[in-house]
Amino acid sequence: MNKIQLLYFLSVTLFWSCGGEISREELAKNRLMEIEKMADAGNYNLAKLKLDTLIQSFGDQTEYVLSAKNMLKQLNVIEQERNLAYLDSMLKAQEALLAPMMNNFTVSDEYGSDKILIHKRQKPENSFNRTYIRAFLNQAGKFYISSRYHGNKWIYHQQIKVYNKEEFVLSEVVEEDGFNNRRFDDQDLKWEVVNYKDGKDNGIVDYIATHWKELLKVQFIGKGNAYIVMEQFDKEAVRDGYEISFVLKEIQRIKEEQRKVQKTLENMK
Repeated sequence: MNKIQLLYFLSVTLFWSCGGEISREELAKNRLMEIEKMADAGNYNLAKLKLDTLIQSFGDQTEYVLSAKNMLKQLNVIEQERNLAYLDSMLKAQEALLAPMMNNFTVSDEYGSDKILIHKRQKPENSFNRTYIRAFLNQAGKFYISSRYHGNKWIYHQQIKVYNKEEFVLSEVVEEDGFNNRRFDDQDLKWEVVNYKDGKDNGIVDYIATHWKELLKVQFIGKGNAYIVMEQFDKEAVRDGYEISFVLKEIQRIKEEQRKVQKTLENMK
């Protein structure tokens, strides 16, 4: 290396060692500007990660750390507002889906404050003197079926079997308890009601909903037995109630998420 080359090398080295190095203040400023561009482009998750890194790595740069914290707060608010808008659109979509499905149902206060949806062909005043499978649905989407026996003698039934030819589904046994399995009479007329809650139908609901176009028979099983062929409108009531239950549950889930997001937003602001 000649003398001129040596002098050039030393001058460049001196420049970078003395005045060319970027200060931590400049570095923090540049990082913050880069993050702002990410946020403007909608890359919120990456921007939040980089803001966390800046806050942790540049604790001595108070001004930029404070700006980073404010930006992080703003991004969190924006993100929650976007979540709320998305949930609003989901709710409208589910309510639009529910509206035509409700045409065959009426709202009743048969169980007091717990409003239930009753299929128009299964109204109690039209069904008290027949043996059938009733669909039970409330506004929160809880769904189950009950077997309703009517006759002039007790059969003390505790379960049912729904079948078509050699294919059948058998419910679990529901012991008499005065509530989910109860009996009452009026002189010579007898009524028995068994509710198959919490999965005690053992797949009967799904079977009826899937095979509602087929000829389905029901055996009421107890000390005695009773047999019916399901009416088409009873099969449709079970099918429709079952389908609606999923929509109602999704609506309840969305509303709960909305409440959580709204609460989070209130705390942030």
